[in-house]
Amino acid sequence: MQPGDLPAVIWGRPQPHVCLGQHQSASVELSTAYADVPVVRRPLGGGSVWVDTDQACVVLVAPLDFFPFRTVDWYAHALQPIVQVYREAGLLAVLEVQDIWLHGSKLAGSGAATIGRAGVVGSSFMLNFPIEQFAGRVAAPSAGFYQWLLEALRASLTCWSQHANVPDWEWLSMVYRRAANAQFGWRWEQSLLREDERAASDDWRAELIPDHEASQRMIPHGIKINAACFLTERQYGNDWVRVLTHGRQLARVALSVAPGLPEVHLENEHDSIIVALARYLDNTASRLWAERIIETAYFNPEAI
Repeated sequence: MQPGDLPAVIWGRPQPHVCLGQHQSASVELSTAYADVPVVRRPLGGGSVWVDTDQACVVLVAPLDFFPFRTVDWYAHALQPIVQVYREAGLLAVLEVQDIWLHGSKLAGSGAATIGRAGVVGSSFMLNFPIEQFAGRVAAPSAGFYQWLLEALRASLTCWSQHANVPDWEWLSMVYRRAANAQFGWRWEQSLLREDERAASDDWRAELIPDHEASQRMIPHGIKINAACFLTERQYGNDWVRVLTHGRQLARVALSVAPGLPEVHLENEHDSIIVALARYLDNTASRLWAERIIETAYFNPEAI
């Protein structure tokens, strides 16, 4: 695209698949128990996502001069029509940086990139989300990790069907176009991909980065639930630590050596953790396992 070219909105429902970020490897991120859907690895960052026909994907492609100067400001600029659609359906969604939230839970994520001389911002209308299908495809070091993953996803994510009747495709398209008209002053020319464009779309596969062997996950020892929440589990010989973080807090902790430890909030501070463990372990063990809890926990570096 050149400056001044007309933007394009690519709109569709994809077939079910798992999509990995460019720094991820299927061999360490995904369970080997499922092989019923394709796994692709995109040439862009981020973590593992589940995509299927219950998501109406919306990708805006526009010349760079369409967007604000700072990439961080692209999201508010490009995603406002999507937020407006939710609100017209009675869902009071809000945009927090690049994610769309509803009643304290993440409703949809998004991503942005520069490709050639075009900017790209993609998101989706999350009509429904099969948490069990996604969680079952994540490599889980233990049954306890899998159960915490299910519970964290249920507590952190939401979708349209949990709050209102799912709209039909035509309504979504109509209201999105109307909201984008108001936001950008657009007039629409609607079309389907031509046969030569469909054929050329296979070329994108060459851009995908081949999978490679990796020694650890993108999130060491675990997975990102959302921008503020991470689940990790680390082995120490025959013993283990499992930690769920939220913001800068240890929201949930479990140790194999202290099965009576309540799986509740601990202060994210070494001495406070030692005090909490002292009821279950001797002084030496409390200090050792306090260090291991801190080693295992993961926090969003941008929030530090």
